[in-house]
Amino acid sequence: MNRVHIEFQRVQTWIFAVPRLRAMVGANTLLGETLRVELPQLARQKNGSWLLAPIASHTSYPAADPDDPLKDHDDPAADARVGVLSRDGGHFEAQFASGAQAFAEEARKLIQERLPGLRFRVTVDGKELKKSRVHLSTELPVLAPCEWTGRGLASAIIEQGDERPAVSLDVESRHQAAKKSEEGRARDLASLLISMTNLKGLQRPQDLDELVGKRYLALIQADGNGVGSAAAGKCDSDRAAFFHRNRVLLRRALQFAINEHSPRQGQAPLVPLMLGGDDLLLVCRAEIALPFVVTLCKELDRIQFNNSNFKLTLGVGVVIAKPTVPIYRLHEVAEQLVSSAKRRFRGFAGNTARSVVDWAVYTTSWADEPGEVRRRDWLCGTKQELRILSQRPLDVLGEGPGTLQGLVAGVAKLKDAPRSQLHYLVDQLSRGRTLSELAFEELSLEARRALSNAGVSTVWRPTSNNGPWLTELFDLFEVFEIARLGKSA
Repeated sequence: MNRVHIEFQRVQTWIFAVPRLRAMVGANTLLGETLRVELPQLARQKNGSWLLAPIASHTSYPAADPDDPLKDHDDPAADARVGVLSRDGGHFEAQFASGAQAFAEEARKLIQERLPGLRFRVTVDGKELKKSRVHLSTELPVLAPCEWTGRGLASAIIEQGDERPAVSLDVESRHQAAKKSEEGRARDLASLLISMTNLKGLQRPQDLDELVGKRYLALIQADGNGVGSAAAGKCDSDRAAFFHRNRVLLRRALQFAINEHSPRQGQAPLVPLMLGGDDLLLVCRAEIALPFVVTLCKELDRIQFNNSNFKLTLGVGVVIAKPTVPIYRLHEVAEQLVSSAKRRFRGFAGNTARSVVDWAVYTTSWADEPGEVRRRDWLCGTKQELRILSQRPLDVLGEGPGTLQGLVAGVAKLKDAPRSQLHYLVDQLSRGRTLSELAFEELSLEARRALSNAGVSTVWRPTSNNGPWLTELFDLFEVFEIARLGKSA
């Protein structure tokens, strides 16, 4: 018996290689269909060159979960019966009685044809398959370049609204795949899940400007906390059950959150770009981004109530900016924010598993490094008078303004508060503890009552004896202002 393992690498970077919304949706469709449909079909071909071998312990693999919205498309036990161990989360693995090397060669050709430019690794029994020394591109380096990317030969004309751009073959294939997804014919997980939500009947935006208009855009990236370490040391069937359970949980929570934040008619306010095993990438209107994260994590927590097994939680990064900021840059920042959230998760003691979020809001034409922005703008004063303006990263769930859920709830209490007074108060935070506390005392009764209802009764609180001072006002006001971003004065 021989095993072939294929790992897709830098997937999200590849998705953003063509920075148009429709092309990004199409890239994920191509990726999902290649991984989940075309590679398994290739492995099952009975052409005499290779032969799949059933997994001996296939009876111990999990069957489709009846609560899974995609139960008709995800049955690890059925896959194992024919010899396929994995076809999710950027990994394909299968067991062969013969011809493993031949299959690996054909699989590589298929991926190069269907997913040009994507990095991937193929191994047979753990040994990496050597790459071909020569790979000839199907696109010429001369003549007119692709109008969307500037790379490759403009070989096809596509239609998008009033545009008729001449694009490369790669861009055309992404564009056609997006049309399949919009028409309900695609078989990748994100498209299949969309067909079971309110998004199915909504108008799909074809570009980021159509999604948000003159308002702001949010890119949300989420990844499961501690999943890799929890899977270490498990046998194949236990690993399959573990990963299957996690992706079912995420799909259930995501389906619920999409329905909660999508209208019954009109245009879709969000677009999933990628749905993996325990990771998620989507774009949406800025004003729904943080409430969406709360809903997603709250439902994920609810459906695991009284669960004594591994608890799936998420590390979430949200970047909010103008749609003119390059999407690849927003993705880079979102990845850094996810890493920040995961560092906080790893700092928890014991079994206090919880979802964590970090976010950044940019009103500038470029998204600077979040670490540099925070060192410059959030740290004020020195020694005993050191003030830290933001609490991020934060737990997603919980009461009070020390969590994202509490901040989102608190913002609702501020809707009738005098905004100019709150703005002035927050401006004083960086100028000194005395000035900001004086501004707080001078607030009108209406403003003080609104802040109290939102959970804020004081400006600063010490973290420890002679430690830095923290405030909840900065985060609360920033979340409050997100809904106004891009609005005309």
